[in-house]
Amino acid sequence: MKQKQTFIILGAIAFILLLFWAIVFTLAFKYLRGSNETAETPVVEATLCDEDASDLCIINFGANNLNRMVIHFRLPSEVYTGFYVKGKNRDTVSVYTCEVDEFDLTVVHCTGVRTPLGETLDLEVYTTDEDKLIARGTFLVSAIAIPTPSIRPTGAPVEELPTEEPFATEEPVVTQEPFITEEPSVEEPTLPPEGESTPESSSPPGP
Repeated sequence: MKQKQTFIILGAIAFILLLFWAIVFTLAFKYLRGSNETAETPVVEATLCDEDASDLCIINFGANNLNRMVIHFRLPSEVYTGFYVKGKNRDTVSVYTCEVDEFDLTVVHCTGVRTPLGETLDLEVYTTDEDKLIARGTFLVSAIAIPTPSIRPTGAPVEELPTEEPFATEEPVVTQEPFITEEPSVEEPTLPPEGESTPESSSPPGP
């Protein structure tokens, strides 16, 4: 009987110890995970870009042909997490979709609702993969860069093809030999022998 009670007491003590250590490990894991997440994704203060800017900053505010606002961001490096932007103006929150510039990988263009000139815009930057806040800032929209339409000629320029010069070949030089004409041969009359008269010079016989 006493042995049975002893086993029950030891089993209860072991269960309590296991439960205690399970709680300790759970709290320690949550603490370490939270500290790692805080260290990996700090929320930075987004500012306008200048010579001393070393983190995410805004180059300027612009507008596209559809009268949508385009916020141009400068990244601290080409290897940067993808993000989108939430902008708040007049108690209205709008989402700005972002894409990396095809010519400069450190420039990102975020497009959304246009904010009127002279008003403030509260921005929050979130990662696209885990939806975590990584940057925030408040900006006064004092100027908006508007794209100027490029004037192109109506007619397409005709590409001039290089003209090939004819290959100069040496023509054979024909030397003309003088045409030799045959002079007419003049036959000299043969004189008859002495004492013979020619038929033309012989006079007809008299009657």
